[in-house]
Amino acid sequence: MKKQSRKNKNPVTENYNSGKSLSLALALLVILVLLTWSGAIHNNFVSWDDFDYVINNELVRNDKAPDLKAIFSTVVSLNYHPLTILSLSLNDNDCKNCQDGISPRPFIAGNIILHALNTLLVFILIYLLFRKDLIVSFIVAAVFAVHPMHVESVAWISARKDVLSSFFFLSGLISWIRYIITPDRKYPWLILSFLLFVAATLSKATTVVFPLVAILIWYLIYQKPDPVQKGESLKDSFSHVIIPLVPFFAVSVFIGLITINVQNGENFLGMFQFSREPEDAINTAGDFSILQRTGIACYGFFVYMIKFLIPVRLSTFYPYPSPEELSHGLMPVLFIISVIAFILVVLLIFLSIKKTKIFAFCLGFYLLNLILVLHFVSVGKAMLAERYTYLPYIGLALLPAWFISRTRPETKRVLLFIIAVFIVIFIILARKQVNVWHDSGSLWTQVIEKYPGQELARSARGKHYYRLASISANKEERKNLEEKALSDFRVAISLNTKRAEVYEYMGVIMLTRSDLKNALQLMNISIKIDPGKGRSYFNRAIVHDQMNMKEEAIRDYETALKLDPGMAPDILRNRSVLNLETGKYEQAISDLDALIKLDERNFINYYNRAFAKVMLKDIEGAIEDYKSALKLNPGDEQIIEHIRVLTESGNIN
Repeated sequence: MKKQSRKNKNPVTENYNSGKSLSLALALLVILVLLTWSGAIHNNFVSWDDFDYVINNELVRNDKAPDLKAIFSTVVSLNYHPLTILSLSLNDNDCKNCQDGISPRPFIAGNIILHALNTLLVFILIYLLFRKDLIVSFIVAAVFAVHPMHVESVAWISARKDVLSSFFFLSGLISWIRYIITPDRKYPWLILSFLLFVAATLSKATTVVFPLVAILIWYLIYQKPDPVQKGESLKDSFSHVIIPLVPFFAVSVFIGLITINVQNGENFLGMFQFSREPEDAINTAGDFSILQRTGIACYGFFVYMIKFLIPVRLSTFYPYPSPEELSHGLMPVLFIISVIAFILVVLLIFLSIKKTKIFAFCLGFYLLNLILVLHFVSVGKAMLAERYTYLPYIGLALLPAWFISRTRPETKRVLLFIIAVFIVIFIILARKQVNVWHDSGSLWTQVIEKYPGQELARSARGKHYYRLASISANKEERKNLEEKALSDFRVAISLNTKRAEVYEYMGVIMLTRSDLKNALQLMNISIKIDPGKGRSYFNRAIVHDQMNMKEEAIRDYETALKLDPGMAPDILRNRSVLNLETGKYEQAISDLDALIKLDERNFINYYNRAFAKVMLKDIEGAIEDYKSALKLNPGDEQIIEHIRVLTESGNIN
């Protein structure tokens, strides 16, 4: 009789091999992240919210410890993202040799690290949901790690809200799963999940969909062959889910009310202060009918799907269609088809709840995480935004991954090879798009190439050239950059821009060229469009001064100081000189008194105040100010001579 052989399973070896495979998978995911995103570390700040969020944000640029009270009570760029601002403040890195005195590298590195962590969290999430299926988990996480549509969320510094909120969101979902599947002592997991969810909403408000996603996860886990709790009915299990989620829904409603309120430029219950004027909010909700907005939303739903598989013609900005495009041509047809298809997809989700549960879960995850940014109701001028796909694409990536895991070995190898090819292509496309975010010039040039009729892109690129010109030490280079800025600004004006800064910057360029008449005309237009900006009055004051319109200049400085107290040092310095020139010595002394309180280390302030006091026959006070100036600027022969003359004769001419 032939002896039957069989291999004995060794649980120690199996666990070792499983752990080794898991470690290898996680290491490969980190390598994919670094391979795809390492180039972003050389990028710069861009003129697309980076000034509001970082460069001009005192909450971030504070040398002291983060001001938590101010951070949690301030609306930045018409968004309430306190934890995002806090995380940016922890990344702050002064750089004397960098433009604006701050390096972008720590901020970009922070985004990349968070994306790497999110990639690992996606792996863990899928690993828990699908009974430790390594293939499914790795495919989903790998696609998430390298997808070109995620460039905006990772390479853009101001998109810190996306990667940070996703970190808390995914961590919260993992804690929620642990709460569901842990029979005993599970409430610590529930509490942890709640805290992580709150942190997610304070990083970005769109994460308020968390409790709905939590129900979706419960549905998937419960509907597996074995119930979560043996002997537990569906009704009982449902109640064990819904009741704990009540606080989650309460937070969602509260954060939702805050978000709607502040994005409309209103102060919710008087709780907040705005980092900029609320009137700057761009609300386009009234530009389209309900039917048109529904068509736009459904169209976006499918465009994001298409770009999941074919991520080409990427852009920072996807403008809304013009009224002509909405009423004629292909766009209305596409909208109608999109609405019908969207309804069919939603029906398909509901029909598949009992039959094809994984299909319902994948599309449900995609839809829930996308629904709030589909612009059924929206604020802003962009119809689509690539950053909106950061979390939703997890659902889309899961569907093919799950399908591959259930195929025969020979078929599986072919499909895995195809997935590998896709990942390589995604890496190439992502690295290419990362370079687009190198600076504002390359960023807006791409938008202009795709949408040449967009005044926003022209205005933004012109502003970029203007900023480069203002810091250039080379005369020819500066002139060339100014011409580029003027060219973009003129195109923006021809496209009926309503941006006051376009006219203001053009006015400043005219001022540098001593074209005072045109400079004044442009400044006047800027102030007419937006009379609430102190900087505009400040610049017009300089024009008035050079045109020998001293009184007008002084009035502009007074208005600028009322509108923007943060400009006080520059305003007081210039206005004090004007008051000296016009013989208003008492007003000059008043300005210089206030200026010295703000800038007590500048000897010029004491020198000018001494002169004013001399003209008012306050010789003793003048001598004291000259002595203070001399302490700050030792050896100044002119100051020494003034002191000698005043001391000896009590007068100076």
